[in-house]
Amino acid sequence: MMRKELIDSMVERALAGEGITREQALALESFSREELDLLFEGTTRIREKYKGQDVKICSIVNAKSGRCAEDCSFCGQSAAFKTSSPEYGLMEVEEIVAAAKEAEAFGSNEFSIVTSGTALDDRRELDRVIEAIRRIKAETRLEVCCSLGLMQVEHLKELKAAGLDRCHHNLETAASHFEQIVSTHSYEDEVRAVENAREAGLKVCVGGIFGMGETHSQRVELAFDIKDLKTHSLPINFLKPLEGTGLEHLGLMDAYEALRTIALLRLVLPEMDLFVCGGREEVFDDGQERLFAAGANGILGGNYLTTKGQDPKKDIEMIESLGLKPVYESA
Repeated sequence: MMRKELIDSMVERALAGEGITREQALALESFSREELDLLFEGTTRIREKYKGQDVKICSIVNAKSGRCAEDCSFCGQSAAFKTSSPEYGLMEVEEIVAAAKEAEAFGSNEFSIVTSGTALDDRRELDRVIEAIRRIKAETRLEVCCSLGLMQVEHLKELKAAGLDRCHHNLETAASHFEQIVSTHSYEDEVRAVENAREAGLKVCVGGIFGMGETHSQRVELAFDIKDLKTHSLPINFLKPLEGTGLEHLGLMDAYEALRTIALLRLVLPEMDLFVCGGREEVFDDGQERLFAAGANGILGGNYLTTKGQDPKKDIEMIESLGLKPVYESA
């Protein structure tokens, strides 16, 4: 029997801005596809209330790739694994700025400079990123984000002074599952990096990767940890198992399970910007429009760190075909 009353109660809590309870979030695991389809009508209403018809598009540049000393099991850039992922040092300022302008040209609202490694703490590299941020802020209308690892507060304050708007740092997975995925640093290190960014006065984008062997209850655990951190936006990544990595044996998450995960996050975090990023094309294939019904209001456009993404023009066409609007918002 369909649990319509439970679904209505969950949707009403989220529409009121409270978000669902942990007990309700755990109950989502047993929802049938029919119940999820009904729930998606509600998550669409929640997205429309808090985000309207706007879809934010973020782009990234893989500004420094490979040779990372961390052993994150999902990552092709870890030195612990032999993969076909590219390896190169930090890009020149002109290259980073050019990538930002290209992203803006196809409709991105936000642009993130991403580097491999534990942290970007080499003085020369830090100064290069600072100069790139100054140039991007002067020459584009983009909101600028960085994902630079386990950064110190003092360095983050320097980046903010240069014009950085936002810091991205994923928790990766639930605290109770973290040691199964990473052994070279702790979940507490990840949380501290988020807290450092907040202390530096930056907006913070915090999410994770789903489909790494975690349970539904661990996804709920991560959602509520992010809620407690009171961050600004959440990138939702779905594992793309890469040959040579520690998780190469896992398969892609089922599309309906991925939609369940997006809906969970929208219901727990009704006012949060939810971006669907890595794994979007592989998991949803030609059904990518469903991620907006589940509650997402943003996507990562263009290429990812070590893999190619969908043609940006196709993303814009998909968004507009749904009656939604790709938007630009100045920082």
